[in-house]
Amino acid sequence: MKLTGTLSRLLFSNESHMVAVLDNGIKIAGEVPPMGAQSLEGQAVALEGEWEEHPKFGPQFRFKSLEIEGSELYFFLTKVVKGVGKKLVGRLIETYGEKELIRLLDEEPQKLLGFKGIKEKKLAQITESWRKWRQLRALAMFLAPYKIAQSVITEIYRAFGEGEDVIARIRQNPYIITRIKGVGFRRADEMALSMGVDPHSAFRIEAAVDYVLREIGEGQGSSAVAPALLYEELARALALEDLSSTPVERVLAQMSAQGRLKRVGEAWAHPLYYEAEAGLYAFFKSRRQMAGEPLTEDIDAFIAREEKRAGFSLGEEQKEAVCLLNSGVRVMALVGYAGTGKSTASRMLLKLLEERYGYENIMTTALSGIATRRIREATGYRGATIQSLLTTYAEAPMPFDVLLLDEASMVNARLFYRLVSRLKETAVLIVVGDDGQLPPIGAGDTLRDIVKYDLIPTVKLTKIYRQSEEQAIALIADSIRRGRVPDLDRAYGDFRLIMCPAQENYVSKSQLDAQARKAVRERYNLAILERLKREAASYILRAREHLSRKEIGAYVTAWQVITPMKGGLLGTEELNRQLQALANPNPRQSVKRGVYTFALYDKVVHTRNENMPAWTSEAFKASLDAEKQRIFNGMIGMIFKIDEEEEHCYVYYPTEETVVRYGFEMLGEYLAPAYALTVHKTQGMEYETVLLPMTFSHYVMLNTKLLYTAVTRAKKMCLVIGERAAFEGACRRVDTAVRDTVLQKLAQKEMSG
Repeated sequence: MKLTGTLSRLLFSNESHMVAVLDNGIKIAGEVPPMGAQSLEGQAVALEGEWEEHPKFGPQFRFKSLEIEGSELYFFLTKVVKGVGKKLVGRLIETYGEKELIRLLDEEPQKLLGFKGIKEKKLAQITESWRKWRQLRALAMFLAPYKIAQSVITEIYRAFGEGEDVIARIRQNPYIITRIKGVGFRRADEMALSMGVDPHSAFRIEAAVDYVLREIGEGQGSSAVAPALLYEELARALALEDLSSTPVERVLAQMSAQGRLKRVGEAWAHPLYYEAEAGLYAFFKSRRQMAGEPLTEDIDAFIAREEKRAGFSLGEEQKEAVCLLNSGVRVMALVGYAGTGKSTASRMLLKLLEERYGYENIMTTALSGIATRRIREATGYRGATIQSLLTTYAEAPMPFDVLLLDEASMVNARLFYRLVSRLKETAVLIVVGDDGQLPPIGAGDTLRDIVKYDLIPTVKLTKIYRQSEEQAIALIADSIRRGRVPDLDRAYGDFRLIMCPAQENYVSKSQLDAQARKAVRERYNLAILERLKREAASYILRAREHLSRKEIGAYVTAWQVITPMKGGLLGTEELNRQLQALANPNPRQSVKRGVYTFALYDKVVHTRNENMPAWTSEAFKASLDAEKQRIFNGMIGMIFKIDEEEEHCYVYYPTEETVVRYGFEMLGEYLAPAYALTVHKTQGMEYETVLLPMTFSHYVMLNTKLLYTAVTRAKKMCLVIGERAAFEGACRRVDTAVRDTVLQKLAQKEMSG
C-alpha cells in the first residue's frame, strides 16, 4: 500500500527505528532511511507499507520504503549537508539549474569555488557528502528488489562503499554481503541467482562452503566436518542433486591455499573454529609441560588444618585434586557430576593457591551471571562472567595469577580460547565442570575433549554426597546419566513424579488410528498442562512474597518450568502464555508485541547478544545517562518500568545488577517471557524449584543428557509432571550424539604418532 504526505513531526528515533506524524495526522513507523530521521521534518514523502494496530496509540502506517518527493537535490543540500542555507541552495539551482548542478557536483565540483558563499572547506563538505549520498542512494535502489532492510544496506555501504564502487563489487560477487550481520547465505543466494549468477559459480560454492561449515558448527556443534557430510550439506544448500559438474574440489583446494579453509586429518574446518581449537590445543600442551614447584611442602598438614577450619573432611578424590594442584601444575581439570562436591573441592584448591598468590590475585568465572555468582558464593573468592572479563581486559592480559573456570561444559571452543588467550603466561588455570550435562551452544566440546583425550591433568569426582536420605536429586540425576530408571516409588524430600494421566490408558491408546491417537495425545497434554499450573500456583505465591520485599534475585529464581521444545501445548511459547496469566494476572501496564504480551513485573529473558543502553542500579537511580553495555543471550530479569509515552520498557537483571532499556519495537525480538524456558536456555542456572512437563509429544528431544541437565537445575525441589513411561523412556535413551572437533583430530594425530 502507498501513502504520501509531509512529515510534520518526529516523535522518536534511534540508530535504526523512527516514529513520526504526517501533516494529515497519520502516524508512521519504520526503519530510519539513509538520509537520517532528523532531516525529514517538513519534507514531502512517499511511503510504501501496511497498516498495523498499536496497542496504545491505535492505527499506524508501518512503512517498508520511504522516498523524498519533489527536488531531491534541494532536500539533500538543505537538509543533509549541514551549514548550507536555503538561500545559497536557491541561488545555486537558479544559476545552474538542477541538471547542470548535479553534473558539476559529479564531474567538476571545483567550478563552484567561484560562487559567492562557497569556499574550499564548504565545497569539500558538500562534495564529500554528495558522493556518499549518491552511492548510498544508488545502493539502496540497486538492492530494493531483494527486500534487504535499510539498516543492513547502510552497513553494507559502511563495509564496502567507502571510496569503492560497492555496486560493481556486489555485481561481481553478490556473496560478499554475507559478511554483514543480518545477511545470510540464502538471502544472498536468492539475490545472486536472480542476477544471473551461474549456479556452478566458484563464488557460489565458496559462500556455500562457508555457510555449511558455520551451520554445522553452530547447529550441530561439530567444528571438524567429514568430506562426505560436507558434500551432502553442500548439495542441499546449493539445491544441486549432482555436484560432479561443480568445481567443488578446486574451490576447496583454493580456499585452503588462501587460508579460508583448514584441513585437519581428513576433515575440513572453518578457520574461525580451527584457529580457536588449535590455539586451545597449543595452550594445553604448553601449560602441561610447565613444571612448577610444590605450593606447600606438607600438603597433608595443609589439608588437616583446612578441614578443621571448615568443619568437614575431604573425600579421597577431593584430596587427590588438592595433591595434584600442589604438585605444581599450571593447568588442571576438576570434573564431577551433580552432588560430587566440586564446589567444596574448588574452595580447597583456591585456598591452597591463596597461600602462594594471595586473595587479590585469584578470580573465578563462568558463562552465566547466576553460575558466576554461585561459584563466587561457594568459594568465597571474587567472580566475574567470562564476557565481562573479556570486555575489561580487551587490550591487556588479565592481571590474575589464578583463574578458576566453572561450568566449563557450557563454554564453546571459540569463547574458551578467547578466555585462555587473555591469561598471563604464568597464571594457573583450573577448569571445573560436569561432562554429564548438555554440550555447549556453538562449535566444540572442550570439556569432554579434555577428559576423553587427557589433554590436561584431570581428577574425576564420582562419589555423591548427601545431607540426608530425603535429598535425592543428585542420586536420581546420576541414575539418569547412567541410562538407568531411578526408584520412582519412594518418597523423597526434593523430588516428585506426578503421574498425569494414569498409566493404564496406554493399552487402549495403542489400538487407535492416527487421528484418534492425536486426539488422545492432545487430551493428555492438556491434562498435564492443567496439573502443571495447579502445582505451580503455590510456588508462584511464594515468589511474589520475594517481589513484595523487592528481592528480585530470589523472585526470578524461585521457580522455573523447563521443557525441551518451543512449540506445542507444552512448549515454551504456550506455557509462557498460560503461566503469565497465572503469575501476573492483572498487570497495571502491558505491551503486546508479536506472540507475547509484556507486562509490569513479568519475568523475562534476553534472547540475543547485543549492545544495549544500560545503567548500573546506582546510575539509574541517579538519573544518569545510559551507556552501551553488552547484554547476553540467556540473562534473566524482571520488567520493572514501562514508559508508554516514550515507548520504552526497562528490565532489571539482578545477578548483573544492571538496568536495560528496550524500545517497544524491540520486544519480542530481544526479549521473551521466562516463566518457561528450554533446557538449553537454563544451562548454568539454578532454581529453588523446577517443574518439568513430561510427555511423549517431546520424545524426539528426550534423552539422558537433556533430562540430567534439566533435573540438576533444581536446588530444593524437582517436580516431574506427566507420563511416567515418557520419563522412564528418556532415562533409558542414552544420548550417543558425538561432536567431531578440531581438538579431537589434533589429539588423535599426536596419539597416532
